[in-house]
Amino acid sequence: MMLNCLIVDDEPLARQQIESYVSRVPFLKLAGAARNTVAAKAILDTEPIDVIFLDIQMPQMSGIDFLKSQDIFQQVIFITASPEYAIEGFELEVTDYLMKPVTFERFLKAAKKALAKVSGSQTVKSIADQPDFLYMKCNQRFEKIWINDILYVESMLNYSNIITTNKKYTIYSSLKAIESSLPRDKFLRIHKSYLVAVNQITAIESHQVCAGGHALPVSRSNKQVVVQMALSLGLKIVG
Repeated sequence: MMLNCLIVDDEPLARQQIESYVSRVPFLKLAGAARNTVAAKAILDTEPIDVIFLDIQMPQMSGIDFLKSQDIFQQVIFITASPEYAIEGFELEVTDYLMKPVTFERFLKAAKKALAKVSGSQTVKSIADQPDFLYMKCNQRFEKIWINDILYVESMLNYSNIITTNKKYTIYSSLKAIESSLPRDKFLRIHKSYLVAVNQITAIESHQVCAGGHALPVSRSNKQVVVQMALSLGLKIVG
């Protein structure tokens, strides 16, 4: 399993050190680095992130305030030079708490702890013993969405529509972020703006697939993936 990492620290040297540590760990992949929480939020909205290495003392907004203000479901590892924040950090149920200067051995231990938590549970807003559904924020509240009911997900600029067998949910989230929250073996990206549930596909044509009565476009760049999926399922492509 590979974990996508985001580093948030206002100190360039500190960011570089953590980046070098990430490159030395086989199961970590650097997905982004930010010097403040505003930049971090932009990355979280567009990239699938599993682990956040988050500095506490930063200008404008501290790591603790950022964590309190956001709907964060990723594993969070605090990094700080001040031990007095440890209690508050663990009250926020962060994965680990690293003191600067961070040694590679201590970093690796924290990374392994994050891996254990992610591999033992899904990296989505779901209840650990009920992995068949997830919670997504919709209209200022969290809606329970059954994964098997999802037909497809449609990107609409700054938000996405999750279309189920009986309802449409409008979520203020990127398609990439939602894709990272769903089982990878059950959903297929067919277009930059569409993600479809494989078991809901009823027909496949050269430039579109049908799911629950909806015709969804297949982009040229994703056509080969759809063809391979059809062959693996023994389906015939029309047109």
